[in-house]
Amino acid sequence: MKKHSRITAVLCMISMLLMAGCEKADTNDTVSDTAEETSVTSEALTKTAITDSLDNGIIIDKVSGNVYKTERNANPVSGSIFCADPTAVEYEGRLYVYGTNDHQQSELDTTNDYDQINSLVVFSTDDMANWVYHGRIEVGQIAPWVNTSWAPSIVSRVEDDGLTHFYLYFSHNGSGVGVLTSTDPVTGWSDPLGEPLVYQNMPYLENCPAPFDPGVCIDDNGTGWLSFGGGVHADGGVIHSFVPKIVKLGEDLLSFDSDFVSIDAPYFFEASELNYIDGTYYYTYCNDWQARGSEWDYEGMPKPPSCSMAYLTTKTPLDAESWEYRGAYFYNSGQNAEGQSGLRWGNNHTHFCEYQGTNYILHHTLLLEELSGGTAGFRSLMVDYLPMDTASGEIPITAATRKGVSQIKLLDPYAENSGAVMFTSADIGYSDGADPAAKSLAEGAWIYVKGADFGYGAESFTAEVKGKGKIEVRLDDIDSKAAAFIEFDCNDFTRVRSADFTQFDGRNHNIYFVFSGTDIEFKSWQFEKAEETLRPEEDISSTEQQYETLTISAQAENPGPSPSTVAEITKDGDYSIKSTAFDAKSHMLNLGFIDDKDASYKVYVKSLGFETENGIVEVPVDVELDPSTAANGLENGWKGAKIGTLIYGTEDCGIFAAETDIEWIGYRLALMVNGEEVPFTSVTYNVTISGLTFE
Repeated sequence: MKKHSRITAVLCMISMLLMAGCEKADTNDTVSDTAEETSVTSEALTKTAITDSLDNGIIIDKVSGNVYKTERNANPVSGSIFCADPTAVEYEGRLYVYGTNDHQQSELDTTNDYDQINSLVVFSTDDMANWVYHGRIEVGQIAPWVNTSWAPSIVSRVEDDGLTHFYLYFSHNGSGVGVLTSTDPVTGWSDPLGEPLVYQNMPYLENCPAPFDPGVCIDDNGTGWLSFGGGVHADGGVIHSFVPKIVKLGEDLLSFDSDFVSIDAPYFFEASELNYIDGTYYYTYCNDWQARGSEWDYEGMPKPPSCSMAYLTTKTPLDAESWEYRGAYFYNSGQNAEGQSGLRWGNNHTHFCEYQGTNYILHHTLLLEELSGGTAGFRSLMVDYLPMDTASGEIPITAATRKGVSQIKLLDPYAENSGAVMFTSADIGYSDGADPAAKSLAEGAWIYVKGADFGYGAESFTAEVKGKGKIEVRLDDIDSKAAAFIEFDCNDFTRVRSADFTQFDGRNHNIYFVFSGTDIEFKSWQFEKAEETLRPEEDISSTEQQYETLTISAQAENPGPSPSTVAEITKDGDYSIKSTAFDAKSHMLNLGFIDDKDASYKVYVKSLGFETENGIVEVPVDVELDPSTAANGLENGWKGAKIGTLIYGTEDCGIFAAETDIEWIGYRLALMVNGEEVPFTSVTYNVTISGLTFE
């Protein structure tokens, strides 16, 4: 074909694409300057099909406040998706993390008993700060014999066809283990067996009440190993149950090449996982909830805390006597070295992960649900550091944190990035299918991307979008003036480019994408370089936001969790800090105290807002707290107040000392309005912070 004929064909195809895209867009299309010099591929053609932004004067004058993961803490991983029981695999430089899809059950508006979960979820990252949600693996559709699917564990290997093959093992409720395979970490999954790999009462499997929670690894010899098991011994309440099992996998990783071998894991309950690290096999599991009695036969080693994670190691996994108990390495989310962590207690499941030279621990908590005000038991994926000494195999015990882990590399804004990549967001959901687009759920919805390297500035912004509205690009502050925007009216995904970009200083910046309205789908985005000379390098920490963690602890007894709250204080000023939700029948015994001996700031509590079924009831307090001293609390139920005494507020609307049947305390704190007690389910602390400084 002659050159001019090829170019004519290209322009015709571009015109057809644009006609199918933005209905009201200006069709002043641009074609790459190098289009005449290169052969045209479908990918290159897509890149050139760009239309300029409309400008109909849409104004975004408010942003959503429905953000549950803050811009300062890396945990939880997702600010909108509930998931649990993580596992991970590295592929082509990215870390892919898989988990139980608690979100599927949450959409049914029920408590989380896991019985409606038959899919898994996938996230990935290459910087440990910004994560892409890749959507769901529909296990129930891929393997129709499955009722529910939980707690995956994954390995990969390059096989004879030159492709990387992924083997994703999962719990078939509590009764067995299935496996899916694919040559892609996100899509293309199939069920090679058509039945479970492990099931209850299978031949030669004994003393394993719940053969679920698989853990898989491949050693240096290419041999695969599978651990699994859950529940307690039929006798119940024993330290040595021998319930968990390990087995050597066949060469196909879909069969067995040994007998099942029992592991003596003291206080075993569930959450089996397996790692192979520098010639050593690490078996990890969750301890049970039973009280720790006097019986304990591991001299010189403390008993593991309730529902904590513990581990054993060996060089010879099929020798049952060779497994060495090494102790607990990770507290329950409700506990840390100081006692109470400020997070809720919940079940526990971890996975060890080495990525880019650093050891991490993947786990789950109820943090996202806490932050969003729920109490139904929906879990959220978390990442913290694992202080493992691989030479000795020692792992000191650590705890879950809100802060999480640091960004390890800056994001490249000049590459084509997924619209679903984010650090956190507000009122953002996702389209259906694998690798979904982000989707706005409300006016003023936004996405926050942390730590982008604008080494060459920016002169334009292009995004692949669908819907009608406007997206603004704001740098570093959600309330800053837009540096660029795109406006569009598209029935299909279309690439839309900003007309200009406000110039800015510096190199490392955080990015906010703010959406004007609902149902805008955001598939991909990238910036165009504005300068030829690279700007001076800045430390990766330059995009971190300084803050002090203010923890206000309170206490409520039965039923429901205590109403603690944590806030990130960035500057002096007024804050409204809402506690976690608790049951309205709880006895409030302590209205809140702060314990921060290193604090430089003061906390003036103006009022408390009590959430009732008829709205917020605000009660004035007028108390200044000094977190660095002992005088740091509001009313406690052991201060000696007389029953019926007004504590805060007025006789018509206030907090009173009331009777309680809890024997170890004097009274509870009751909200009384016009002589009637009003139940409440959370407390909002309306405070003024002064004297805040940063080191």
